[in-house]
Amino acid sequence: MDKKIRNVLLVLLIFVVGTAVFALIKTRTKKTCDHCNIVIMDIDILRADELPCYGYSRNTTPNICQFAKKATVFKDNYSTSVLTLPDMFSIITSLYPTFHHVNTATIDKLSANIPTLTEILKKEGYRTVFIGDSEYSGTINNQNNGLRGFDMVTQEPIEKVMEELSKSSQPWFIYYYSGDLHMPYLLPKNTKPMENMPAPKNLPINQTDFDKRLNIYLKNHYKEVFNKKAIKEYSSIILSPDKPATELFYSLKSDNEKMKEYLIDVWKPEFNVYMESFDQNNSSEVSYVRMIYDTKLNLVDNKLEKVLKKLDTKESIKNTITLISSNHGESFGEHGNFSHNFSPHSELYYTPLIIKAPQLKAKQIQNTSSNMDILPTILDLTGIKKLDSFQGNSLIASINQKENLENFAMSEYWGNIILQNKKWLYFLPAEAKYIEQSMLFNKENDKDENTNVSMQNTELVKMLYKRADLLRSYSGINYKIETIPTNEIKIDPEKIKRIQKEGYF
Repeated sequence: MDKKIRNVLLVLLIFVVGTAVFALIKTRTKKTCDHCNIVIMDIDILRADELPCYGYSRNTTPNICQFAKKATVFKDNYSTSVLTLPDMFSIITSLYPTFHHVNTATIDKLSANIPTLTEILKKEGYRTVFIGDSEYSGTINNQNNGLRGFDMVTQEPIEKVMEELSKSSQPWFIYYYSGDLHMPYLLPKNTKPMENMPAPKNLPINQTDFDKRLNIYLKNHYKEVFNKKAIKEYSSIILSPDKPATELFYSLKSDNEKMKEYLIDVWKPEFNVYMESFDQNNSSEVSYVRMIYDTKLNLVDNKLEKVLKKLDTKESIKNTITLISSNHGESFGEHGNFSHNFSPHSELYYTPLIIKAPQLKAKQIQNTSSNMDILPTILDLTGIKKLDSFQGNSLIASINQKENLENFAMSEYWGNIILQNKKWLYFLPAEAKYIEQSMLFNKENDKDENTNVSMQNTELVKMLYKRADLLRSYSGINYKIETIPTNEIKIDPEKIKRIQKEGYF
């Protein structure tokens, strides 16, 4: 070949390859927000259908929904559990509760070798901050290794923390937790309910009213609440008809060590006092209770107004990824349940997921997603390498995909397995030994999820039973951990193949 022609071809080759490489680099840059700042707003106990941007009639969250107009909104998202603690750990590890093993407060602890979102970001040079603005923010703490990797834990207003972090060129990550929606639904003094409705006669509206009722309960049921050691040490308070026991109860409850040492029951006293204050079978009274919850939600939304506006400025839009989620929903009499008692039904798992990132367009996504997917999605958006041990999937790829009704989100509690999407809800009870004990609900035709149609959909039930039973079989799995530098979980390769085959990750 002529030397001149060879040179021309060589130049052309260099040009073509260079153009392709440049295009690839350009595409990658466009797809990732390299080490962008990250904010997770975890509004606990928030069911998605309580937001107007998810179809609710009451204007509970005008600020969140205004923010959502320019964001990617996942319309069929589910939490991994009916309890806050296991779902929070699923968010920060991208592991099902069965695999991260953190289900019970004060008892369970995350393995020191299971990497968390915070630790991954810290290794990438992020400044990491946890903000808890309520008494329930202690759910994730140092004792259970949930706060591992955070540089700072605070209750400062989120906008103030952001302002301080932005003074440095270092990228930052904020996990903001709000537990304000927890039952009992009590309003600050001088706060009016959202609507003028007839109130149940005995329903406490503020903390003062509730504490009076709680004190009576604690005096009458002290042997069910306080153990013998507490009764002996604090007899002058617990057994005295003149001294209130509420302050002691709250004090012991707020300290994990004291709670284990002195209290038999932490949750039931408050739940029982509130539930006894209205008629659970009276639809008007139940509607009023839900309206008070909505009022509390509106207060949370108002509290976030400033920070949401700040996150919607030009500067933040360029360099910040914001994610709004919840750990589980809430029941208001559906299926005879209130609060978040154990139940397989979707009102307890259907949660919002709203993501605003520089490279994402405003869009509503109908495909099913899970809180399990939050961690890999964040890493995908920032261009940080994902770990093979993640069981969730990045949602970036699904944004442009057509609706897939074969995709199911998995949730669990105490061995009970729920698989669901927009159309179907499948439930396998913990005690079930046979496929015939499965339950299946068609959510499109049966919005209240009252009719078990498993016998009419045997092939679907077979497929879902196989998935649920497989996951349940790993509840006692032990992890073999690689060396710390890789920080990845090593599970038997054959087990990984089986789970991958069933579509778990």
